[in-house]
Amino acid sequence: MENYETAAATPLPEETLQVNAPIKNYLSESAKWARFLGIVGFTFVGFMVVGAFFMGTFMNFLGRNQTYEAGDNPFASGAASLAMAGYILLLALLYFFPSLYLYQFGTKTQNALRRNEQFDLTAAFSRLKSFFKFFGILTAVFLVLYGAGLLMMLVFGAFMNGR
Repeated sequence: MENYETAAATPLPEETLQVNAPIKNYLSESAKWARFLGIVGFTFVGFMVVGAFFMGTFMNFLGRNQTYEAGDNPFASGAASLAMAGYILLLALLYFFPSLYLYQFGTKTQNALRRNEQFDLTAAFSRLKSFFKFFGILTAVFLVLYGAGLLMMLVFGAFMNGR
């Protein structure tokens, strides 16, 4: 007759994983770099936000001081400078989230290793997961946009060739 009872001393698979000294060293070094990259990312986001407002002013200045032989300067209306500022602000927003996730991963990992705290380490890996998920979704979106752009170029080229 078969015995279907499980031994009480048998550890569950999630309980057998151990974070030994070399893994702690790798995590500690990764956390330092993640915090550094997060801080640098925040700095660049700040520069981008400030630059967005100056870019709009600069383009508006150029639009008023440059003349075109074909007629009105398209930059003189201010619409192009607002569009450029909006574009840079959108890029800053997209760059903010991965920087935040990296910084949180680094901070929570360092806290977990310092205090030997499982909860903080779990939260740290949650942030790392969010970082990779964000970049995965962003990559998929850009692949779709590139594919749609290529398809539109092919269709446009076919129509232009038919004329």
